[in-house]
Amino acid sequence: MQRCQEWAEKLIDQTRSFSPMHEAAFNSRSIPFGALTICFAIWLLFRAIKFLKEPVISRPATPDLEKPASRSFKAPARKPGELDKHYLKFHADKAKRILDRGPKCSRTDPSAFDGAVELLEELCGYLPERYPSLFKRTLVGMDNLLTGESFNIVERPLVEDPMQMAGRMVQDDLAIMFEREDGQYYLLAGSILLAGFWRLEDKFGMPLSEIHTSGDVPGFKEKLEKGMMNFFRRVQPNGPVQRNNYFIQVDDELSWSSSIGPEDGEPGSVGWFTAEKNKAISHHYFRSERQTLRRLPRSGGVVFTIRTYFHPITEICEESYVPGRLASAVRSWGDDVSRYKGKERYEEVLLEYLDTKHREQVEAGLDFEKEDEVRAYPF
Repeated sequence: MQRCQEWAEKLIDQTRSFSPMHEAAFNSRSIPFGALTICFAIWLLFRAIKFLKEPVISRPATPDLEKPASRSFKAPARKPGELDKHYLKFHADKAKRILDRGPKCSRTDPSAFDGAVELLEELCGYLPERYPSLFKRTLVGMDNLLTGESFNIVERPLVEDPMQMAGRMVQDDLAIMFEREDGQYYLLAGSILLAGFWRLEDKFGMPLSEIHTSGDVPGFKEKLEKGMMNFFRRVQPNGPVQRNNYFIQVDDELSWSSSIGPEDGEPGSVGWFTAEKNKAISHHYFRSERQTLRRLPRSGGVVFTIRTYFHPITEICEESYVPGRLASAVRSWGDDVSRYKGKERYEEVLLEYLDTKHREQVEAGLDFEKEDEVRAYPF
């Protein structure tokens, strides 16, 4: 229970700062063995009494995916890595991607196997506690009561790649980076099934700096590389980091944006230059990633959870203040960010629509004095 609660607390809501990413060893010999034995016996007795007193909770016929467990587990709602009403759609999309693309999307380097299994252990401990109507802990792993899947994480060999197995459990894409002797962190395990704009096969095995430079991340070498490397070394198991980003996409394909070219296209054939210019606003989508980073305590790997939210621009603009704020944000992009996000391919149609919706909200009496109150809401 404590381990699961720690995992839940570590995956808290995101901040907007760009922080893309050892605890002191516990010296057990400093505590007398007898004291440890007594404490362990008391703990076992307490757990047994608590288990016997807990009522049996039946599984509802139609589980509420957004409702947390009602027993003693108290986790904040809507944290990264959690499930929502779109869970089954994400699960189906991921299952299809696994069937169609397999190791192109989910891979584990042999040197990272222990870290990937550690992530499986964390998920099999956390999910049944957080969603007892959806998941059940077993002696060998976990059952998904909604989909009928059973996960055995102790057999060897595993029936599938451990990261692929982890990818079936949650809505997030997952990646783990490990430090090597040169001090760089390398992407050595991942299940990247719904990334939209990048492919695991292109980045697998790369160090952190090369992942960003190869992706032309604006300002990385000049402003971000040194600080990010230092930060990665400081990240703790009990000190997760959260960040979010957003993109405009001009098609409705969650897993891979075909507007930038074919997913299996030759080098040089993929990019915003292939996208149709100024498509109708009905083709514009707001794509946001909420990411968390946390060090695994046993293996030392740094885990990324990447949760994607994907909505039509026309839908999110029904919310107060959103059209004006999004238009202002898009106009604020510098040249490098604009190129990176493909602004030239959609800005004319997008900004005209956002300005019109903003004007409609103003004419309808939008109260700008309450904007800060609205901004305070995390979604």
